[in-house]
Amino acid sequence: QPRRHPQSRERAKDMVRLDHALRAWATASSEHSVPLKQAQQRIRRGEVSVDGTVVTEPRHQVVPGVESIACDGSPVPAGEHSFCLMHKPPGYICQRHPRDPSVYDLVPEHLRRPDLAACGRLDRDTTGMLLFATDGGVQSLLLHPTSRVWKEYTAVLQEDCSALRPGAQAAFEAGMQLADGLQCAPAGLEAVGASTVRVRVHEGHFHQAERFLSGCVHSHGVGSDAGLTSQVKRMLAEVGGTVKALHRDAFGALSDGDLPVGAMRTLTEAEARALPGTLPPASRLRGAAFPVMRLVSFLGTSCCWTGCGEMQ
Repeated sequence: QPRRHPQSRERAKDMVRLDHALRAWATASSEHSVPLKQAQQRIRRGEVSVDGTVVTEPRHQVVPGVESIACDGSPVPAGEHSFCLMHKPPGYICQRHPRDPSVYDLVPEHLRRPDLAACGRLDRDTTGMLLFATDGGVQSLLLHPTSRVWKEYTAVLQEDCSALRPGAQAAFEAGMQLADGLQCAPAGLEAVGASTVRVRVHEGHFHQAERFLSGCVHSHGVGSDAGLTSQVKRMLAEVGGTVKALHRDAFGALSDGDLPVGAMRTLTEAEARALPGTLPPASRLRGAAFPVMRLVSFLGTSCCWTGCGEMQ
């Protein structure tokens, strides 16, 4: 493995995984997103070097701007991280695609980067708040079942709210079991209109989250938001509701607010500082040190993560 630069330890908060840096570079020259597995295979085949030394471990940590990465002799750039919000319109998928309308088609020119990716997914017809980030570690941290980051949705039903079966709110709060045996985590349900409800739910189902509580944060096993929106629809169907339209209002402490439909912008300073506040205690996130440190680094040196999901 390549020898570390003397200043690398001091810049540990800026480290990124080699396979993530390679995938971002490969995606930049492709019409669609390159699978992480493909980047990992190239690394294992010995096609990638760091500071002139071949590295075959995909999870090897590199420091952009300090160490140089190359793939088959071609430089692989890796820059500073960026976080953005989009108000997703209906009719767009959340994957890069050469033919279907994609949210990546809506990214303004000045915000476009090959390593910018949606943090989770919303299905084609679901609208609302979509977070984008260039840091795969932070993305995995925010989406992993152990993090239990809450999402809030507004659902317009075909029926009147009074048609929902008695005890619907209590069933959500207790954590219902769906027809196929899926045990959902406790969630929130509130009627906010004649045929409109607000649902508050977090990533993954209850048993999946519990199974990962004692482990490290990895990218595998992370459910997509598209799966979560489907679960919201199924939970409402379980209590007699048919979803006509679904909109995500909030992702943890973040919301699209007054952002116009289809618009995108970088996080404000207040929003960026709110991100770590969505995370659980550090005792539940062993292995998340680098992503959290990079997130704090994005906010500036005047901030610190207390390890209890709060910023000071």
